[in-house]
Amino acid sequence: MIQAGTTSAHSRRISGVDAARGLALLGMMTVHVLPTISDSGQDASWAGLLFTGRPSALFAMLAGVGLALLTGGAGRGHSGAQLVGDRKAIAVRALLVVVIGLLVAALNSGVAIILVHYGLLFLLALPFLRLGAVPLFTLAGAWVAAAPVAYWWLHNDLRSSWEGFPDMWRLWHSPGVADLANPALLGMDLALTGYYPLLLWPAYLFTGMAIGRLQLQRTSTALRLAGTGLGLAAASYAVHLWMLFQSTLVPELAARYGWSNAEIRAELMVGTFQISLVTEDLWFLLATPHQGSTMDLIHTIGTSMLVLGLCLLVAERLRWLLAPLIGAGAMPLTLYVAHLVVIHFWRGAPVPDFLTFLTEYSPMQMLTLMIIGALGAGLLRFILRRRGPLEALTHAAGNAAAGR
Repeated sequence: MIQAGTTSAHSRRISGVDAARGLALLGMMTVHVLPTISDSGQDASWAGLLFTGRPSALFAMLAGVGLALLTGGAGRGHSGAQLVGDRKAIAVRALLVVVIGLLVAALNSGVAIILVHYGLLFLLALPFLRLGAVPLFTLAGAWVAAAPVAYWWLHNDLRSSWEGFPDMWRLWHSPGVADLANPALLGMDLALTGYYPLLLWPAYLFTGMAIGRLQLQRTSTALRLAGTGLGLAAASYAVHLWMLFQSTLVPELAARYGWSNAEIRAELMVGTFQISLVTEDLWFLLATPHQGSTMDLIHTIGTSMLVLGLCLLVAERLRWLLAPLIGAGAMPLTLYVAHLVVIHFWRGAPVPDFLTFLTEYSPMQMLTLMIIGALGAGLLRFILRRRGPLEALTHAAGNAAAGR
């Protein structure tokens, strides 16, 4: 969500990056409003199948792309005084994103808000801003290999040795201001037990930073990203489907929980967290959304690379046709917070008289309204070439901290 859509050598934003970010934003809106599983629990919905887990992973990866573009773009990152200024600017912007995230957690949105985790991810990236593509890809690959193992081991070790884990060490809501009073619980939730564990999510950030060090304007780069992403996504999901339809895992879980096989498969397709999966030895082979397993990370990194590669291929060529999407992707923080506010009122919070119509909308009507609003704001941003309000705030504060 940190604004970084330009290279150091070009003042013009990379349209493909913004278009991909716009798609991620619309995807998150979809799963925040529409049901991801049927009322009977027997089937995953189309929204759940397409968008659960993938948009947030794409957002995180694009955050890494943005950091790389902000700190030098293709090749290596800035050095010397310029790097010091970059780090100051990013740190201040990251802290502002954390503060905004803590504040909007008070809304009755029913959404697992990612802003606090995003801000902390940016802070974790500060030591790695000078690295080039090869070391960053190496770091990302090592993280994908090691982090799920550490996550699985810690979860299962703590379950056996720490009474009440994870129930007593999870917030069960988005981190808010009140949670600062209990730093141990907050820290455990952010790192391990929450919706976006910081033990796992740097895999997306480092992958994005590595991609941001490539020549993104080249067609060959876009094709390689799309092809690699397609291969990773397809191979990992093939393993996942084999686990769902050929292995013994589904009937074993069904017998243990008293569910039908169809209910277990629907749960494994969209991940509603109604059953514990990380306790299973075969957890690593499931691409269930938001699990953070090896297959989940590989699959969502693959789908993110595929979307970005396709957007890089078409966005510049269709720049004016895709202007609303590109503009929306250039103001993600403002639109993300705005859609949380809209959902807050839609879900029944007291509303001013002129907003009472929101409470009467069906999920599909609300999603349509939000998509039209986001694309309309994006078109306006594209035409006016002005930052969104929250993007302007974080940009100005970061530049002030860096002395720019």
